[in-house]
Amino acid sequence: GTVVYLAGEGHHGLRSRIAAWKQYNQVSQMNMYVSRHGCDLNTSEGYHKVLESVRKLPETPRLIVIDTLHRFLKGDENSSEIAKTMIDACGLLMREFNTSVLLVHHTGKDENSQKDGRGSSAYRGALEIAISVVPATESTPIQIIQRKAKDSELAPDKHMRLEKVTINEWFDEDNEPVTSVVMVEDDAPVNSTKKSAKHTKNLKVMERAWWASGTE
Repeated sequence: GTVVYLAGEGHHGLRSRIAAWKQYNQVSQMNMYVSRHGCDLNTSEGYHKVLESVRKLPETPRLIVIDTLHRFLKGDENSSEIAKTMIDACGLLMREFNTSVLLVHHTGKDENSQKDGRGSSAYRGALEIAISVVPATESTPIQIIQRKAKDSELAPDKHMRLEKVTINEWFDEDNEPVTSVVMVEDDAPVNSTKKSAKHTKNLKVMERAWWASGTE
């Protein structure tokens, strides 16, 4: 269905990502509308600006993406009162257009806070579904992990990689081809850590049995 993408940042990169995705997937046309800038969606002025803009579109969106929450939020993201104003704005958009709303948000920086978004826990409490994107490492690909499912079982993890795409007939100011990336599904990594731990445990059991039997 039609997608409205409220982009608060990275418009130049987003344009090339969309072009690369269309080329890679051999799609000639997308029903997708991208905003030119962000606004304070959790204020009356910002909400009505989005509302009127979406109403003017020729199709009703099936999905509204807000990227990122921080760029569309006025106030402290750690405040539960401020969080409620954003949650209410999203709920109003959902009811007005009978659509889904997807909030893109950053996690904390340390490893212990990678499972949840920054700021107030009120966001997680209001979500129907929460999905985190875990960056790739030297030994593992990108991971897409569902953290919450309100009315269903959690979906299996997905593993992805970024694949470079040279966009046809796109050139930069130096007349060099413009490239971007698309996400494609990858194989799950071999969990060598668990195997290593189990192997070490078995060796220790065998060692204890060896010495307990009196064998030199």
